[in-house]
Amino acid sequence: MKKIILNKITVNQNRVDYFFTIEGNLQKYFNKSNHMFLEYNYEISQVPHAILAIPFVANVMPLMWITDSVLIVDVLDKSFYECLKNVKTAYQNMFPNVEFKGKLVVDKIEDHTYTPEHEAASLFSGGLDAVTTFIRVKDKNPLLITEYGWHGDEIQENEVWNADKENAISFAEQYGLENILIQSNYGTFIHAQSIDYDYHKKLGDSWWHGLHHGLAIISAAIPVAFKLRIQCIYIASSNSPQFQVACASDPTVDNHIRYASGMVNHDAYELTRQDKVKVVVDYYSITKEPVQLRVCFKNKENCCNCEKCLRTILSIVAEGRDPRALGFNVPDDLSLHLKLFLDREVKFFTHTFIEIYWKIIQSKMRENQDNIFYKELLEWFMDYNFAEERKKALFKYRVTQFVPIINRRIKTKINRIFANSQ
Repeated sequence: MKKIILNKITVNQNRVDYFFTIEGNLQKYFNKSNHMFLEYNYEISQVPHAILAIPFVANVMPLMWITDSVLIVDVLDKSFYECLKNVKTAYQNMFPNVEFKGKLVVDKIEDHTYTPEHEAASLFSGGLDAVTTFIRVKDKNPLLITEYGWHGDEIQENEVWNADKENAISFAEQYGLENILIQSNYGTFIHAQSIDYDYHKKLGDSWWHGLHHGLAIISAAIPVAFKLRIQCIYIASSNSPQFQVACASDPTVDNHIRYASGMVNHDAYELTRQDKVKVVVDYYSITKEPVQLRVCFKNKENCCNCEKCLRTILSIVAEGRDPRALGFNVPDDLSLHLKLFLDREVKFFTHTFIEIYWKIIQSKMRENQDNIFYKELLEWFMDYNFAEERKKALFKYRVTQFVPIINRRIKTKINRIFANSQ
């Protein structure tokens, strides 16, 4: 039988480390150290192990379900233990082509409760989704939770994390709020590529996007949410019901998560990304408060060259606003810059991205063309045929890059076979 056993949880002031052993054919899905950690800017040594165990269980349990394996832990919080049944059902409904089996074995289930002292904490990256949720829950005086989960086995200096942290602290100071800062290796201790090799085709999605990231991000905050007696953790939506997409962070999953006396709210799911842009630009147009949206989560600042940056820039333009006022160093000739980008990158756009983002931007720009700041865009962008241009660009790419593509696929397959044999 395939098993993972959580052998030990060690706590040292503001850091918790998890050490586990593996039985059966599961080691290929983990880095060899079999170790996960979380470090906070709060001391958490008095938090019960039943609560501290939650992040590890949350990170590993979806893998147990799809591999029909067993996770064994000594102790776990009752509220979280009971909510996992609903989380599992939500995933099963989301991914019907994979049977979610496996089980969690807990030696001792403890019932922890508290009287809330803070109404809200909000996961805060500084991006569009997070700022939208902040605006919506601002009156609750939320603590702002900012995380970095991409360390190795130990914390290493990272410019992106430093920039995220500085931005979050500055944002909190502006509104008289407090920060919760979390560092971890939850994004690296599991070998996602190996899981994707075995399950991507069945899931129709990657491990990180489809099953992992929502639980990882939310659960990392639970120990300190317990310490500070937070009533509700808010996580900003990434998608909307207008175009339903399977995703690890979804209201059918997140809204079922419970811990002690706390709960989770998947916020603003009813809004499209363009709706959120309107919420943000309208708020800051009225208040005149300074703001720096952080869209590039792997860069120190917005690069204004990637797909995410440019669609956010265009979304702001479509609302009749200047993206430079929201933290984007827009090129002088945005129209030419966008043309060159699309010529180079449109072949990689998915049908979903075109439908749920770019076509909505075009529609909003048509509605609001009298207020568009960059008039040159009106000459071509509103009528740009993404599907047709993608088709032409993809054909050209495959013709000119046929041999390199084949060589790259062969090399990738060999590397995966080698990795799985280790």
